Amino acid sequence: MLNIQLVRKTLLWGIPLNLGMTVVCILLIGHLIVPTLDAMAARAPVLRVAPAAQLAPFVGIACLLVIALGLLRAVPCSERSIRRCERMLVAAVLASVVAMALIPVTSMAAGHYLTRWGYSACYALRGNPTLWFTDWVRDPAWCVKGKTVDWVNEQARLPQP
Repeated sequence: MLNIQLVRKTLLWGIPLNLGMTVVCILLIGHLIVPTLDAMAARAPVLRVAPAAQLAPFVGIACLLVIALGLLRAVPCSERSIRRCERMLVAAVLASVVAMALIPVTSMAAGHYLTRWGYSACYALRGNPTLWFTDWVRDPAWCVKGKTVDWVNEQARLPQP
């Protein structure tokens, strides 16, 4: 049996840590995944794709389940409830591992489909937060070293000759 006092002490820092991670995951979903999907649906002139962001939903769910499991263990509960939460946590962690393993696959699939939809990979745009992002432009002439995504959007709004 677990030491309930130790579990309660761990929850003092574990809950804020896991809540913080969940908030970060929600922000990643809201600022990376949703806008990219909206831009793809709208056939935007430039896309910034972050393949590793697909982990965010699974990690956020796992963090919430860790909090729930900790609370179930801190307050004596039935073993059935604890086992159910543990199974959900194991499923969330396994889903995260699968999503992580599929990052190269989804990255290659994005490259394949984006080129079929008329996009070209562009590694020259400025403002890329990390090396894990890839920029895609609808017109290869817009891939100019040192220019930003906003500049590409302005070029797309200009009348084409």
